[in-house]
Amino acid sequence: MPARQHPVPSPRDEFHASPYSIDIKLDFELFSDGRQQTPTSSQLEEIKALFPTCTELTYSSPFLIATCETLPPKPWPVIVAGLPLFLTPNPESEAPLSLGSVGYGPADSINEAIRPWQTPSMKVFKKIFALLRTYSSTIDRVRWLGWGIVAVGDAYPPRSVWQSIIPRTINGLPIRYVFGPQRARPEGSRTETPADPDPRKWDMTPYSDPLRPGMLICSPSVRKPGTTMFATTGVCVHRDYDREAPDKRPKYITLLPRTFDSDLVYGDIHQPSPEGPGRQIAGTYRIFNDVALGDLLKVKYTRETISSVPDDEVKPFGRFLDTQEVTIGEPVSMDTPVNGRLSGILISREVRRIPDAPDGEGGTTVDFTTGDWIYFGNGAEVLGEGSTGGVVWNEKWDVLGHLGWRATWSGVGSCYYCPAFDVLVDVGYELTDAP
Repeated sequence: MPARQHPVPSPRDEFHASPYSIDIKLDFELFSDGRQQTPTSSQLEEIKALFPTCTELTYSSPFLIATCETLPPKPWPVIVAGLPLFLTPNPESEAPLSLGSVGYGPADSINEAIRPWQTPSMKVFKKIFALLRTYSSTIDRVRWLGWGIVAVGDAYPPRSVWQSIIPRTINGLPIRYVFGPQRARPEGSRTETPADPDPRKWDMTPYSDPLRPGMLICSPSVRKPGTTMFATTGVCVHRDYDREAPDKRPKYITLLPRTFDSDLVYGDIHQPSPEGPGRQIAGTYRIFNDVALGDLLKVKYTRETISSVPDDEVKPFGRFLDTQEVTIGEPVSMDTPVNGRLSGILISREVRRIPDAPDGEGGTTVDFTTGDWIYFGNGAEVLGEGSTGGVVWNEKWDVLGHLGWRATWSGVGSCYYCPAFDVLVDVGYELTDAP
């Protein structure tokens, strides 16, 4: 099937003067066989020479940080020799996502194997949480970096604990800590999703049949009656053990719960039109922490995404990846109505601990949810404004999750948190088409 062209030029089109590609290949590769490599001094010099105004190039895993007297024309490269690139005019700039501080306590361990560059299972993550929360009960997020772990909490532990007790390694792997102000807090996508942009700039005619991931959708605002909020369509799913035959199973599309102006998805999901919300395509079905499902109406929906890249080959999405299949450092892609096709790199897999979740029987239990920190380059336009919910996939066209929100740590907005679809796999959902 030929690729469908997006009706709106990508914002990247205006940056036609850039001499760089988004992913720069060199004679050496610093990401291979699922592992990132530390660059040598000669490799750093070769990379630095790519940017004539670069005064200093440093490596702060996993980022190459290039300090330039004059920044080059956009779009800037996102990946160089397999590593993410961060360009800045400020020699004091730090990496886009905080790696925190080291602990000064002894080495500690759990009774499970943790191997470098092999993403742990949820069972292992839970044991890491159990261990770390004996040191600090505020720790509610654990990030896997491939070479080590970052623990994240709301408040610093007592000084004596921080200095002398919190472990410096777990199972021989380094662990770092991010507390309080350094924590990468989600920037509400509601503030980035505008009410009532001019819908005429999004001509949806080419995508009316079938619908597909990467289209613009809208919903009437709950908090501001008479206005409309916008987002991007996700993938189509069904439950693989429903009693109905596969072609008769109920179909759903993925949505980001906070996309619209509430922590839940309210009301109906429509295609936009110049007059406001147009054809209704779905209604709210269920919320799974950072993933929601819209009950797809009787419309056609394919697993093949849109394409804003001319002559780009578009393949149907294959399947959902679970946590252990995620490879830190691998390239990923996303295509949305607002930002067009973006290339990124997977920085870390994060597991979040959610206390006091309903257990379905009137009680509560501790729940866990997963997501990925994706770096789309700091030369890209700020995402949001209709792109939330956009599907993120890898080079094999397997799906990781969807666009959530950007980090505001240190004022840098180039790392985005993308909730994963593990939760759907756990309860029996799989990718499908709606014929």
